[in-house]
Amino acid sequence: MSSPAVFLPPRECDRPYTISEINQGIATVIESGNTLIWIEGELSNWKPSSSGHCYFRLKDETSQIPAVLWKSAAQELEWKPADGMAVMAIASIRVYQRGGYYQLDVHKMQPLGQGALHAAFLRLKERLEREGLFDVSFKQPLPDSVKRIGVVTSLRGAALHDIVRVTASRAPQTDLIIRDVAVQGDGAAKQIAAAIEAFNRAGSVDCIIVGRGGGSLEDLWAFNEEVVARAIFASKIPVISAVGHEIDYTISDFTADIRAATPSAAAEIAVADTRDAARLFATFTDRFKTASARYFTSIHREYLRLLGQRSLRAPVRLLSEAEQYRDELQQRLEEAVYRHLEKRTATLASAAKQLDALSPLSVLARGYSVVSDASGRVVHSAGRLHEGDKIDIRFSEGSAAAVIGECREKE
Repeated sequence: MSSPAVFLPPRECDRPYTISEINQGIATVIESGNTLIWIEGELSNWKPSSSGHCYFRLKDETSQIPAVLWKSAAQELEWKPADGMAVMAIASIRVYQRGGYYQLDVHKMQPLGQGALHAAFLRLKERLEREGLFDVSFKQPLPDSVKRIGVVTSLRGAALHDIVRVTASRAPQTDLIIRDVAVQGDGAAKQIAAAIEAFNRAGSVDCIIVGRGGGSLEDLWAFNEEVVARAIFASKIPVISAVGHEIDYTISDFTADIRAATPSAAAEIAVADTRDAARLFATFTDRFKTASARYFTSIHREYLRLLGQRSLRAPVRLLSEAEQYRDELQQRLEEAVYRHLEKRTATLASAAKQLDALSPLSVLARGYSVVSDASGRVVHSAGRLHEGDKIDIRFSEGSAAAVIGECREKE
């Protein structure tokens, strides 16, 4: 790793520094200990370029930082960024020497979900929590022996396949009673709530698994509906909520007696000794955390080692700066063309006004008229007319025929 740049005071320096040397020195200082950082903020000035790179700013209430998402990372996005969206990002700090400012090189980015749906989720969660629907004292334990499981999910979803597979491998003697419901879209929440209530009326199962596979916040929204939460809370049969993936949380997860990370995990909980399963889960969790920490520490050290090698850093810097400079030139060209077209349009409009002012129709529009005799020639003097002559009078709008009654050459 290169040592930080040292700038000498004027009396000790044999020549002035160039701007490039200053920027290069600043880049060395900032990037010498550069590591990946985890940052969150709001998108602003989001501008995808024709090259595939995306330029934007991350801001909070008081500050903002320029950022760039390179084409390779942008292609991995499964959602559409827009100004005002709150995001989390993994990035490194880099100096764009040509522009003379530092920026974030974003490697990964995902939305925080702070939209209308998330706000509605938080409001309902807070209200139901105040009412006590999440209180641990209301949670029901699973029976010691589960012989029949009620499953509320879609027959066409992967969640049901996982539940059937896990149950068959761990406890093939267990019966599964399935109620097919819509798990997203209009009416899905009412179907889910009705299925839970139907299992309670029948009283034919030992526990109920309610869930579906992963998806976006919108896809999982049926399990955030109040009608589902109240149906789960009112259930006299223990309910296991298994919605989405491990990182997904819904209102049904907080209301249910047990929350499972996935539909597969829900089946494992339902057909296994819960005390043994809990101990085994804790053991595996500790092992996984230790192994993960060791693995990512090793990867991080290797990344820092490679980052410090000038032979690897210089070509990447030259390429990235050249691509960003090309995007800047293209933007300036587009702005110059637009200004040229605006200037030509203004010139054309001015010429049109001048032509309109010279038009005879403009004179007629001010209240004047044109008189012509029977042969169609324009009459410029009353001396050319005699009593009884027929004339034609042209106005701005329309014309009229007339007969001369009296000629007055001079008033």
